[in-house]
Amino acid sequence: MQKAVLFILLAVVSLNSPGQESVWSDWDPEILRKANTAVGIPYLSDEEQKVVTLMNLARLDGEHFGKTFVNEWVKINNKEKSPYVRSLYKDLKKCTGLPLIYPEKDLYNIAKGHAEKSGKTGHVGHRDFNKRFENVLGNPYSRVGENCSYGYNTATDVVVSLLIDEGIKDLGHRKNILNPAFNSAGVSFYPHKTYRYNCVVDFGSKLR
Repeated sequence: MQKAVLFILLAVVSLNSPGQESVWSDWDPEILRKANTAVGIPYLSDEEQKVVTLMNLARLDGEHFGKTFVNEWVKINNKEKSPYVRSLYKDLKKCTGLPLIYPEKDLYNIAKGHAEKSGKTGHVGHRDFNKRFENVLGNPYSRVGENCSYGYNTATDVVVSLLIDEGIKDLGHRKNILNPAFNSAGVSFYPHKTYRYNCVVDFGSKLR
């Protein structure tokens, strides 16, 4: 079982702004198509679909993800000197052709329930983790994990900040996103009482 939480106190400038298009245009259209496993999923918002796409891009070609999305985010947020950023670049260089992550409704429901409850109460963390996953752990998922992000409301901010994992010594969020055993996910954004926004990403290893 794996779980990690990221406490983000302040929202920063989002990459969902003029200029972001150039970052996406640096990618091969076929790779983008392949990574977009959440396209057309009716229960996912555009940003939730984009979280899945970005995680898949990092897993398919980590080095290029570092040169595009991470470089741009780091520049905007003045994180060039962070040792966590430097270690992320090293880890991303090792990532190529990892299994794609596909959205799953059961994981989405778990993520949505936790995001909504956390948002309304102001809670942060993984309260009732075992209880929330008890009906899916073992069947159909042999392993599950969870990332929680606070303060961001865009996919790029959520995914890149979780990958950087600033201040998280065990790099749990990064490990979840880049874990080759995970091939399923549920993503949910919801307003948060304390941090304005929260996003929960729940992962699973499913026999396909």
